[in-house]
Amino acid sequence: MPKFLKNKIDPYIIDVIGRLRAAGFETYLVGGAVRDILLDRTPKDYDVSTAATPEEVRRVFRDRHTLIIGKRFRLVHLIRGRDITEISTFRKRPEQEDQADRPKRCENAPENMIFHDNAFGSSRDDAFRRDFTVNAIFYDPVDDKIVDYTGLGVSDLRAGIVRTIGDPALRFEEDPVRVLRAIKLVGQYGFTMEPETGRAVRASLELICHASPSRLSLELEKILRNSYTGEILKAFHDYGFLRFFLPELDDVFETPQMDYSLKLLALRGERIRGGIFRASLSTAVAMVALPFAEAELGQTEPGGLWDYYAGVETDLRHVVLRLFHPLVLTHRTTSDAVNNLLMQLRFKSHRKLHSLADRKGYPGAREFALIQNILTWHIPDFEDSCPLPVRTAGASKKRRRGHRGGRRGGNGNQSQAEQTVHAAAQAADSGSAAIDSERDSIV
Repeated sequence: MPKFLKNKIDPYIIDVIGRLRAAGFETYLVGGAVRDILLDRTPKDYDVSTAATPEEVRRVFRDRHTLIIGKRFRLVHLIRGRDITEISTFRKRPEQEDQADRPKRCENAPENMIFHDNAFGSSRDDAFRRDFTVNAIFYDPVDDKIVDYTGLGVSDLRAGIVRTIGDPALRFEEDPVRVLRAIKLVGQYGFTMEPETGRAVRASLELICHASPSRLSLELEKILRNSYTGEILKAFHDYGFLRFFLPELDDVFETPQMDYSLKLLALRGERIRGGIFRASLSTAVAMVALPFAEAELGQTEPGGLWDYYAGVETDLRHVVLRLFHPLVLTHRTTSDAVNNLLMQLRFKSHRKLHSLADRKGYPGAREFALIQNILTWHIPDFEDSCPLPVRTAGASKKRRRGHRGGRRGGNGNQSQAEQTVHAAAQAADSGSAAIDSERDSIV
């Protein structure tokens, strides 16, 4: 096992773990961050797990902004500027009798489905209650030590194997979102399923209907922010899961339009991983929707766009909402994606781009246009002719005064561009009351 993994970790996270350790609490870096570091990838965020209860964590960090969140799973958000570090308490698998109080909407859910998961336990308990062996590897950056309680996590990670901890069928019944996460590992990392796990995944696809819409919408946002969005969607389709998760998108997956969407997403992912551009939720949504909007508005060739007309904003919005139905994107995300699509007309025609450069949402739209030019437009010296964004971090403070992100906006998971963006397609907002109602139902 490679040593000095701590050199790959944000020093702030090492300090967080060190403070909890100094206060007498066993503490580790856990989950996807450990997995990514061992695979020599850059973690997108860090999760910390500790023997301290949420209240004890708050006392340790009394000099910093902390917030206890969650009902099904209580944890602490340690907030530093726009960055949020999740700190959870070690847990054990809950007893089945603790699940008797089911939400009314879940009365027909599987017998072993977990609804309450706040039974504290030891670090070993916590490892064995996790979903997959590759997600149960703990790391102590203070002593630079790997802890692999299952004995299979490191070897499965090296071999690229997705294996449940315990009986696969039972674990997917306990939490159907684990089906999604198993297939996501296949798409994101190119892993393969351990045979028993793979059979259980295919037998458990329909269980996802019992997961709460809000959890699924959050999972969708994570997928769209991922630099492997296209690969994950393809894995969902190959396993037959996409028809239960995003049935409208599954229906059109084997079309030239989806093929172009996947090419857009693939190049976007390469540029994100190369540090050329930060992940943007609304840009990913726009890339999925663009080819289908072109086809619906009469364009037969990818990248051909459409002629502007009064009401095009509403039509574009309907395309976006239809493709991601029954999941509901926030009103802000939908509006930003529509604005991103509309800006493509300006970029391709080179019409008044200098006046566009200070517009909200311009950085993501510019990146989208650069990718389209690489794939289909092939306009010479296109990037040099597109002015860089005028706005910079800290600029236009007076204009941004009083702005507050929504419940799922304005946090460390969003790019700087998205944190300063709100709906720019105002013409489409007059007919959006029904959309807002859908959004509010999952928040």
